[in-house]
Amino acid sequence: MFRQEVLTRSASDREFQETIWTACSRDILYWINTFAWTYDPRKISDGMKPKIPFVTWDFQDEAFLALDEAIGETDVLIEKSRDMGASWICLTLFTWRWLFRPMESYLMVSRKEALVDGSSDSLFSHVDFILKGLPEWMRPKYRRNKLKLINLENGSRIEGESTTDNIGRGGRRTGMLIDEFAAFEQGGWDVLSATADTTNTRLFNSTPAGTGNAFYAQRQAGTPRLRFHWSRHPEKSEGLYENEEGKQRSPWYDRECTRRAHAVEIATQLDIDYQGSDYPYFDPDTLRQLIREFCCPPLYQGTLHVEPGNEGRFEDDGEGFLKIWCALDEEGLPPMDRDYVIGCDISQGTRASDSVLTVGDRLSGEKVAEWADNETSTVRLAEVAVALCRMFAGPGNRGAYLIWEATGPGRTFGKTVVEELHYGNIYYQTQEQRLSRKVSDRPGWYSTSDGKKDLLATYREALFGRAFINPSRKALEEAGEYVYLPSGKIEHGGSTRSPDPTNRGTGHGDRVIADALCAKIIRERREPAAEPVIQVPVMSFEWRRNQRELEAEDEWL
Repeated sequence: MFRQEVLTRSASDREFQETIWTACSRDILYWINTFAWTYDPRKISDGMKPKIPFVTWDFQDEAFLALDEAIGETDVLIEKSRDMGASWICLTLFTWRWLFRPMESYLMVSRKEALVDGSSDSLFSHVDFILKGLPEWMRPKYRRNKLKLINLENGSRIEGESTTDNIGRGGRRTGMLIDEFAAFEQGGWDVLSATADTTNTRLFNSTPAGTGNAFYAQRQAGTPRLRFHWSRHPEKSEGLYENEEGKQRSPWYDRECTRRAHAVEIATQLDIDYQGSDYPYFDPDTLRQLIREFCCPPLYQGTLHVEPGNEGRFEDDGEGFLKIWCALDEEGLPPMDRDYVIGCDISQGTRASDSVLTVGDRLSGEKVAEWADNETSTVRLAEVAVALCRMFAGPGNRGAYLIWEATGPGRTFGKTVVEELHYGNIYYQTQEQRLSRKVSDRPGWYSTSDGKKDLLATYREALFGRAFINPSRKALEEAGEYVYLPSGKIEHGGSTRSPDPTNRGTGHGDRVIADALCAKIIRERREPAAEPVIQVPVMSFEWRRNQRELEAEDEWL
């Protein structure tokens, strides 16, 4: 009735038109709730017409005001459940500013051109629908071509591109919508890079699609975020309740779950669950349960100082790279009646990914310490690792047992540990595929495709069976980012798709590998011992011959 009254009076009253125009230009919510329409062909089943007055919900009011304030100032990430009207909100905002703000320029981007313009469900079809629903006196003179809408009266424009185009080639923009960003090819990294200088405001709008893409990376980077969860929608949340695990559900949600064939689809379309929206290797629900059961802040956090003789001295300063979950004595040392093992994942120290040291208690199966940094060089990391081994000494002051991934920078790490620091309580490669499981004289654990699968399988079994207790929340969250790839491999979601090392550095699954190596040794302690290794004296004739053979083998590989 209110709309009808305004439309009727404004059709013939010029002064009233001007008043309404001014009100609409000042208040986007007034303009939408008085003049905007939306479209939903499903409504015909409810005896309603598919053309519906756009009467905003409370969460939509908040979104419109927040996005309008962000234009020209900051990027915004919009993470959403399916069918929450997020795209309509962005397009309606652009249309309103196109009408009432002179000389502004907006770009709409999707993964295919037909999704931008050329289909009944394209972005431009929504804008066209909004314009056609306005009274004639409110519509300016405009030119509409393919992928282009120009306001001839104030110079503002809305244009479109697909990811197959040279994104942003048309110059600077007031704002940009990147729709369903998580579904872009190659993870969207090229689009993220190409649009960085195009505008101050990119609206990254999407349902989740795993963790190995630029959409998730923007979320982890702290981009200002709007969250459109289904529970905020008044119709979908009617009868809202929590199940025994504390998860929000409703009769609508229950019906939707029965309609969807796979848990991944539920995670993607409904739950805004990044880990669950890929094909995760570690079950997300079990990881969440482990986080609730065992994760807690460390008892100490501080700096590990490497003293002469590569002894380790801990300083509890609250800021260092070492986190400790076990009690320390007055000298800053852990209990010596335990048997410790340290797993190590090694990076180049170039900030692309973390180097991680995980300390486990063989007797209790608990992770008791974690050291992580992405700038420590490989040689320096070896010194830190040996110092940490000597800090976590067991009976007889024997340093902790050290295992590391020996491929890549692990070769330099191992050489430093063995030849320079002369640390001997270390893991030697075991021939896992042989019945005898004979131990070689090659220090460190060598990663192969099958070997990595076995390592992660062993870790998952130990973790989910509570044989390895992990109090590090970040480590378990990284585990949730491991996914199955189409090739059958198991990889960390962000480790293979980002071409930019600065994007990869925020998480490479490094804690998981260090934890898994630690859990491997804890498990093997409970199994029959492998054939003992004969320690060959460093720099002896046999040692030099073995090194030559290893070098020749590496050259052949």
